[in-house]
Amino acid sequence: MMNGGNILALQKILGHATIQQTMAYAHFAPDYLADAMRFNPVANIVITEEKEPAE
Repeated sequence: MMNGGNILALQKILGHATIQQTMAYAHFAPDYLADAMRFNPVANIVITEEKEPAE
């Protein structure tokens, strides 16, 4: 990862629901992980389920 790998790709490969879960298992320098979180464009996206309108 520190040589240019993508932590988001690693998250998907490992099947983790959150980037934080991937980071818990990644043994990187703390500054590198903080940067990965700060610059992650999808870190703050919230996925919600659509509900059918009530009749």
